[in-house]
Amino acid sequence: MAMHTELQIHKAAFDLLSLATDLTRNIPRDFKAGLGAKVRDECIEIMVLIARANAAKDKQPHLGVLVERVQVIEFLLRLFKEKRFISIPQHASAILLTASIGKQANAWKRSTATSPAT
Repeated sequence: MAMHTELQIHKAAFDLLSLATDLTRNIPRDFKAGLGAKVRDECIEIMVLIARANAAKDKQPHLGVLVERVQVIEFLLRLFKEKRFISIPQHASAILLTASIGKQANAWKRSTATSPAT
């Protein structure tokens, strides 16, 4: 089992956290404490879930929650784009990362799913 910090999904999640930190720095003060913090917290939670899934025998629950957290981030980033808190290219960069994380998490889920008894 590889260290979770060496996994590609972890690297993408860290890149998303870094980008989210930069993006939320420039949103209006009214939203920074609530929505900006929520995005950053969700990114951190994704990284924690990656570590938990990597260490767990049953990875499915952690990966299921991870996919949900990615969707929450996507919803919030879309709101930021629609409200013009972030630019379209910034949104596109973030969505590339969330898509990568989601695809990797779903592939990981499929690869660890138990095969049905025959």
